[in-house]
Amino acid sequence: MDSLNGISESHKEKVEYISYMKDVFRDQRHDYMNYFQVIYGYLQLGKIEEALRQIKKIIRLNSNLSQIYKMSLFNVSIYLDRAIREMGDLDYVINLHILNNRQDTICFIDNEEEIIKNLDLIFKHFIEEDIQFKRNIDIEIEEFKDRISFTFSGENKISTLIKNSKDADIIEDNERVSVIFKYKNPIECLNIE
Repeated sequence: MDSLNGISESHKEKVEYISYMKDVFRDQRHDYMNYFQVIYGYLQLGKIEEALRQIKKIIRLNSNLSQIYKMSLFNVSIYLDRAIREMGDLDYVINLHILNNRQDTICFIDNEEEIIKNLDLIFKHFIEEDIQFKRNIDIEIEEFKDRISFTFSGENKISTLIKNSKDADIIEDNERVSVIFKYKNPIECLNIE
């Protein structure tokens, strides 16, 4: 038992996770309220084209978010949800394509946190660098039984951010960079109908 708040470690982890998810949902609701306020403002001003452009942006964002949750790595999905919404707020155009070759709905792996840290380096790079063609990014994600692959098109400098290790491979091909993370100890893979 944790002497500070009188709950077991497993309950503490559950509380932290629920708190994190509440923050994710709160952020999503806040973002959508902002989108609707912008559209409402454009409509009040008679700026129909701007309102339509904002609606198309929201449709593209929702399409991307729908794609993200096809993956079996839930924490990676949550990370990408936040990253894609943040980049959308900065007027990036993200073209996301996800293919899940797994039969599992959800899977837990030992190196999911490491994958998220490496993805965070990549997405921060996109946001922080002043690259002329950075505003249009194609991302292909393919999930396999033993690995997950992220292929970025239009930006070939990200390979310097990821350290080649026994759990990650980087393949560069002209303006495409693939980062492949091998799963460590996939456990509790479930197929929920």
